[in-house]
Amino acid sequence: MAVIRDVAKKAGVAISTVSKYLNKPDELTEEYRNRVAAAIKELNYKPNPLARSMRTNKTNFIALIVPDMENAFYSEIYNAVRIAALNTEYTPILYTTDENLDRLNEFIDHVSGAHADGLILCFLDEDEIMGRFEEIQHQIPITLLSWDIENTNFNSIVVHLSNSIYLAARHIIDIGHKKIAYAGGPAGSRVTKEKYSGFAKALGEAGLSIREEYLASGKYRFQTGYKAAMKFMQLKERPSAIVCANDVLAIGCVKYLTYNGINIPDEVAVIGNDGIQLSYLYDPSISTVAMPIQDLCEAAVDLCVNKIEKPGSRNRQMIFETKLIVRKSTKKDAPIILDL
Repeated sequence: MAVIRDVAKKAGVAISTVSKYLNKPDELTEEYRNRVAAAIKELNYKPNPLARSMRTNKTNFIALIVPDMENAFYSEIYNAVRIAALNTEYTPILYTTDENLDRLNEFIDHVSGAHADGLILCFLDEDEIMGRFEEIQHQIPITLLSWDIENTNFNSIVVHLSNSIYLAARHIIDIGHKKIAYAGGPAGSRVTKEKYSGFAKALGEAGLSIREEYLASGKYRFQTGYKAAMKFMQLKERPSAIVCANDVLAIGCVKYLTYNGINIPDEVAVIGNDGIQLSYLYDPSISTVAMPIQDLCEAAVDLCVNKIEKPGSRNRQMIFETKLIVRKSTKKDAPIILDL
């Protein structure tokens, strides 16, 4: 296997010239760039990433931090980040907090050992944690995938989560439902509160009251949705529709309903939020308010890489809208569309 010394000898240049070609090629003349490039191609030379990291003090890794990999939404986020990073010299590495703030605080305490040049934080918007990340962003560039339009302390990609749930609830109201239940995320979470505010706004505008027995919450897991539907269906006066804070919860609801012979959407309509692939692969296909996941992640990678390579650049914020996708869980004759 060829090493950098072999390339230098083949090209008839100093080892430092090959190193400069690998790290700062614009500082070389066209003649030297061509000679080194030809030698690399002929020898099939592959730079040693560890050695390069030691020379440049860069790892060429971006750390993506998500709260929970059991939620299929975050699996799709990671895959979209991975695809976006293929167009760069950076490789994403995944960290999950398992929704444990102690674990996240430990990561922050040892961020220098994360072996990453930048961080992308995915919907980690608790005040305490954001304050801690502000303290370390002089050490490492940070980009947010967030709902919080007010947070301009970082590069950020923002999705209006409140409006997403508002659109979902509005759809349920528009097709004639009045007894509407809501399955939400972990109680106390800022993301949970933001989503719930959209639900409350839609019902308030329609003059519908929010019934306490029509509310359920828990982790964003299939089991939470399943138990929420079970609770709602055991009520004396059942809801005729369930708005879910994400698609995983909606899938859990639909699973309980179909297992128990409850017709969807004639007896109970269900709608989710996020737009993950499982929502349209499931049977019946699940109506949702979809995020443009690939676009979000491409933008996040672009902002993160730009901040790594231009540390003094100003923070930017990009805002993305969501889209209502009507499927068979709310409209029986909805077409089968396999492409968002």
